[in-house]
Amino acid sequence: MDVSWFRNFDIALIVYLVGTAMPGPGNLSIANASLNHGRAPGVSMAAGVISGSLCWGAIAAAGVSAVLMSNAQLFMWLKVLGACYLLWLAYKAVMSARSSAPLQARTTAAAGSLRMFYLQGLAIHLTNPKAILTWLTVTTLGLSANAPAWASIVLVAGCGLLGMFIFMGYAWAFSSRAAGPFFTRARKPFGLLCAAFYAFLAVGFLRSLS
Repeated sequence: MDVSWFRNFDIALIVYLVGTAMPGPGNLSIANASLNHGRAPGVSMAAGVISGSLCWGAIAAAGVSAVLMSNAQLFMWLKVLGACYLLWLAYKAVMSARSSAPLQARTTAAAGSLRMFYLQGLAIHLTNPKAILTWLTVTTLGLSANAPAWASIVLVAGCGLLGMFIFMGYAWAFSSRAAGPFFTRARKPFGLLCAAFYAFLAVGFLRSLS
């Protein structure tokens, strides 16, 4: 049995691991939600980000992402949508950083809005063009022309498992009681940092349109 297609699987997983672990819109949003609203909202947002990642993974494995990227107009509108959403996230992060509401009060208020946090996490990843590029790289490396049909399922599932540990890890770390006092003091500067990062990415998306 020809297993030559399997040789780059480990490289593809490493590429996904590095790309996912590096700070990005998803990671920072999970951290910010966990810091400001508690563990349950952070985990809900992480679940949304993971769902969005798996969606792009399935699309990339099916070869649809290559078609999407070859359609310049469609990819342009995805960048515009992503930039607008990032600017909205920047505004929300600034408002959260400026708020003087106690952390416990915000945690209680957010407990009934877990679906909202999930949908926000999903939207963050589905409107991020870099997610398409990462998955296109991963599938190009991990799947050769002679790969069996089930190989794409294994690759996407493996990356999804890595993503789950990383994204859920952010949610648990930033909502940890042991780290609570430090993160509480750092809440305002961290929120402003998130806002600046979102704005920076949004400007980058818009500049790439020219």
